[in-house]
Amino acid sequence: MKRVEINPRNIDMATVKECVLVLKSGGIVALPTETVYGLGVIYDNKKAVERLYKIKNRPWDKPFTLCLESRDKAVDYFSLMPPFAYRIIEKFWPGPLTVVFYSKDSSEKIGIRVPSHNVLNLILRELNTPIYLSSANRSGERESVSAKEIEEIFGEEVDLIVDAGQVTFFQPSTVVDITSHPFRILREGVITNIELMNVLFKKRIVFLCTGNTCRSPMAEYILKNSIYRKAPYLCDRYEIISRGIIPLEGEPANYETLRVLGEKEDIDASSHRSKKIDRYTILSSDLIFVMEEMHKDYIVKLEPTAESRVFPLRKFMSQGREVDIFDPIGKPYEIYERVYYLLKDAIDELLEWLC
Repeated sequence: MKRVEINPRNIDMATVKECVLVLKSGGIVALPTETVYGLGVIYDNKKAVERLYKIKNRPWDKPFTLCLESRDKAVDYFSLMPPFAYRIIEKFWPGPLTVVFYSKDSSEKIGIRVPSHNVLNLILRELNTPIYLSSANRSGERESVSAKEIEEIFGEEVDLIVDAGQVTFFQPSTVVDITSHPFRILREGVITNIELMNVLFKKRIVFLCTGNTCRSPMAEYILKNSIYRKAPYLCDRYEIISRGIIPLEGEPANYETLRVLGEKEDIDASSHRSKKIDRYTILSSDLIFVMEEMHKDYIVKLEPTAESRVFPLRKFMSQGREVDIFDPIGKPYEIYERVYYLLKDAIDELLEWLC
């Protein structure tokens, strides 16, 4: 057994590479996390996994947590989850949360965690393959929170101890099972049930147009303002955002849009910046409202499973006025006013539906 020290504020890459080499050779490495210390092995090294089961005295039918360095990589190991699960991941990863759901290729459950400890994340990036990570303790005993404790408990049974100093939380990650409706906490840890419930209850609504500088931000601010004025009890129930399919990232709303919102809604939308819709935003959203049919086609092509959650805004317009919200870009202010009134008509009806 060897013990090495790493300063999280000044990480020595030679030590990181040494840790990676031990893992690749089938070794068991004690690793720091933000919660407690853990024991890690390459996930597909059968002998190393068997060794880890033995030294922990862990039941063979109790699987280990899969540990990856990024959210985007991690979610690909799951099959399709409900939107709120993606929002839970978005809020708490990287961080002290283990999510249990069905694997992508089978009906078996897997637990995955993306830690926020910078030493462990750097090791995972260098390794470029997942590890199984289990708390550094014998099964049923208290988790280790220091390298010294691991040395005292396991001694020569581990191949390398990475000492990165004190952990942050001194308690394990929260383990949440998303296969139960709506979820079930398997182990209470850093993240509380109330924090998870808050994410569950707050639905995400997305308005989508082409460039995210006129129609969709206009719709976003109209609905936010309507809720604030007419149904303030809904403020904590909905998160309202807007996106574009081909925006110039980071652009403000154009002048005419800002003027319309200022004059008609008394809103300052100057802080808006355009963003491109991506697959993760689609997966994490409960409702997606589009301006034109081509926007729906774009969403369904990017993520076919989202089709039932995508609605053209024309569906909410007054009878006889069901038209697409046309693009006013480059047109005079009066055209922006027409777009505003179309959006206002649809959103007034949408608000009744949301209530």
